[in-house]
Amino acid sequence: LTRLILKGRESVRATHDAGKTALASWAILWFALTRDGEDWKVPTTASNWRQLSRYLWPEVHKWARKLRWDMIGRDPLDDTRELLDLSLKLSTGQAFALASNDESAIEGAHADHLLYVFDESKTIPDPIWDAAEGAFAGGNAMGLNISTPGPPVGRFYEIQTRRPGYENWDAFHIKVDQAIAAGAVSEVWVEERRRGWGEGSALFQTRVLAEFATEEDEGIIPLAWVEAANERWLKWQEEGF
Repeated sequence: LTRLILKGRESVRATHDAGKTALASWAILWFALTRDGEDWKVPTTASNWRQLSRYLWPEVHKWARKLRWDMIGRDPLDDTRELLDLSLKLSTGQAFALASNDESAIEGAHADHLLYVFDESKTIPDPIWDAAEGAFAGGNAMGLNISTPGPPVGRFYEIQTRRPGYENWDAFHIKVDQAIAAGAVSEVWVEERRRGWGEGSALFQTRVLAEFATEEDEGIIPLAWVEAANERWLKWQEEGF
C-alpha cells in the first residue's frame, strides 16, 4: 500500500494466498476514507464477476470490521446505507464493482480523485485497460492491479515486464519465500506442489513462484481456457441453471 501511495500506479504479482485481495481491500478503504469530502470514485473490476462478488468485496467488508474507527475519527461504516454488497457509498463518492466485459462503464468513471482496482488481472481484456487509461491523462488517478501470473501475454504481463509504454507502473513481485516468511503461505504446501506439479511445470511456476510461464508443452487445452470454463459453470450454477 505504501508503494501505491508513493508511486500512484502499482502492479503486484504473487503466489496464491499471499494476501493480494486483502491489499486491494485496504487500498479501497484507505482511498475512500481519506478522500471523502472531495469528489472521488473507485471502480473495481476483475477477470470474472465471481472474483468481485465472492472474494474482493467480501474482503472489503471483512477489513472494514477490523478498522480502528476511534483513530479514523468517525463511526463504523453503516451496512444499510454505506457499505453495501458490492459498493461503498460515502458522502461525496463511491467505490463499486464493474464487469470486465464493458469498457464503456470503465470509461464513464469521472471524478477529481480516482483509484482503479484490477483484481486477478492477468486475463482482463485489453479494452478495459485502455478505457481506464484515459483517466490517467489528467494526473489525478491512481491504479492498482494484482494477480497470480499466467502465460507471458496480455496487459498484466506487459506491465510486470515493463514493456515500452508501461514504465509508469511500479511492478512488484512478492516471491514465495517472502510469503512464507510472512506466514501467508505454508512451506509444506509449496513442497507438496513441487512434488505434485513438478518444479518445471507451468502450474508450479505461475501458482507458486509467481513467474510467467507458457503451458504449450504440457497439454492441448490451455489452462486459462479450463479456468474460464469453470467460472462459466459456477456462474451458471449460482443462477440456478
